[in-house]
Amino acid sequence: MVSILWIDRPLARALAVFRLGHEVFTNSTVTQPVMLGLAYVGLALGLGFLATGRRLPRWVEAAMLAGIALLAGLWLTHEVLKPIFGRTLPSYYLRTGRHGFHWFQGSARGAFPSGHSVQASAMLAVLWVYYPRWRWLCVVAMALLAVALMLGQWHYLSDIMAGTGVGIAAASAAIGLWHAARRRWRFLGD
Repeated sequence: MVSILWIDRPLARALAVFRLGHEVFTNSTVTQPVMLGLAYVGLALGLGFLATGRRLPRWVEAAMLAGIALLAGLWLTHEVLKPIFGRTLPSYYLRTGRHGFHWFQGSARGAFPSGHSVQASAMLAVLWVYYPRWRWLCVVAMALLAVALMLGQWHYLSDIMAGTGVGIAAASAAIGLWHAARRRWRFLGD
């Protein structure tokens, strides 16, 4: 709430000075959702190991859970949360001066929560748990993404924080459900 009320708009105006950021980040040649592709690869790897009855290596388990967390977080974000909140994009606010939430008016104005942050944080939260030695890299990657999203005028700080929360929740649920299923069904390996 603090970010929504007092930080988001002044920060968006301050970062708008860096017009190069908006040009660079909105004219990207990468149109394929890379993280979504990684999610499907991780999921396929995990299911492939499970189908053969082999024990999942740690990296395959982490990749599979990151994929599940990413897909679950994105579904929740794009099918439920964005249509509820309907928040305008910072680029729209900077062009018109109009901002705010447009409750239950669809996801056309879907800045809140940030789907980019959901994707990244879902994957990074799994890596955080499975590879504690690399936690510093998770923090750096998320911080760089946050800066890029704000410079590109796609999201306010609160959008990014909310998206990060959704991604972490999806990762926590995926990890918790996986460990519960492994305890219940021994064929999943231990």
